[in-house]
Amino acid sequence: MTSRHRRKRGVSLIETVAGMAIAIPVVLFIVDAVAMVIAQIAHDHLAKDCARAASEEEPANMGLAINNVISRFNNPMLVVDSNTFNVVYDGTTAEIVRVQTTSTFTLPVPVPFLGMDKQTFVAEATEPIVSVPSK
Repeated sequence: MTSRHRRKRGVSLIETVAGMAIAIPVVLFIVDAVAMVIAQIAHDHLAKDCARAASEEEPANMGLAINNVISRFNNPMLVVDSNTFNVVYDGTTAEIVRVQTTSTFTLPVPVPFLGMDKQTFVAEATEPIVSVPSK
């Protein structure tokens, strides 16, 4: 009778170990997915802030305003390249500024068998220019 009791305990232990072998990678993937969504939201806000800062400056100072916003951006998961913005401004027809930012996101818990530990985000934001030089 005692051997039957031990056999049941052993089966439960094996089921638990097998379940954990499946559950742990799934949980780690969920952590990566949530972190990636949060980082993408932060990157979108960065692009919007850069466009807003550029729209409030003279055309000659738009790049400096964008670099100031990028330098104040503080997110440990994202590395922003301050040289990857494009300002589109035509003083005659289009009175908008379009900023495109690129950043690299490092996964907090990379899943080994996927072979992916970094992701590149590109965001674009458009704002109307509110500081047009007087003629």
